[in-house]
Amino acid sequence: MHLRLAGDDSLDTAVTQLQAAGQPVIRFDLQDLYDVGGQFFIWELATAVAGHILGIQPFDQPNVESAKVLARKMVATYQETGQLPQLDSAEPTAANLQAFIAQAKPGDYISIHAYVPPTPATDALLQDLRTQLLAQTQCATTVGYGPRFLHSTGQLHKGDGGNGLFIQFTSDPVADVAIPDEAGQAASGMSFGLLKQSQALGDAQALLDENRRLIRFELGTAVDEKLRQLFVE
Repeated sequence: MHLRLAGDDSLDTAVTQLQAAGQPVIRFDLQDLYDVGGQFFIWELATAVAGHILGIQPFDQPNVESAKVLARKMVATYQETGQLPQLDSAEPTAANLQAFIAQAKPGDYISIHAYVPPTPATDALLQDLRTQLLAQTQCATTVGYGPRFLHSTGQLHKGDGGNGLFIQFTSDPVADVAIPDEAGQAASGMSFGLLKQSQALGDAQALLDENRRLIRFELGTAVDEKLRQLFVE
């Protein structure tokens, strides 16, 4: 789906190549940036219509709620024991990533879940990694920062036909911020970094509970350095 702003032909060649390769392509020419609002309405309506045709409820998201429930359990465990539950993670190496994506087959997709600080440098690395995986597997690829992507694609990841391969990145905060137990008070039993880690763990466990293929990489504080280790030279 190509949203094309009037006068911008920068992607025309790439989109034409997709069409020539037999991929379904639809183009929308936008007169100005305000036309994006109309696109929101079009695709919201299309989602409702597609849901009716597919026989699903497009206004419900039970699998998103399941991840939230598990995240709350992670927080509760921390409050009871002083530690978060542990899930298996792999050493961030190209070999480990290649072994994981070797499972990809036609009709699968690859989704990168980045629970890391969003910076321009990290953006570029994640997009380069996504592009490399696309070229290697010929599978559709996506990337999103956690936990915000959960509100757009979380239901898809756990409620679809099970054809996703999920790569989760987590990091340790360089600087953390405490969450007050009560507004205006200094006392705090949890930080934003811990909350984010709880959401990552909850999402990972929800994927595992649905028998999704998942690999986790813990990047510590050297996020960009560790991401570079995943590329195939």
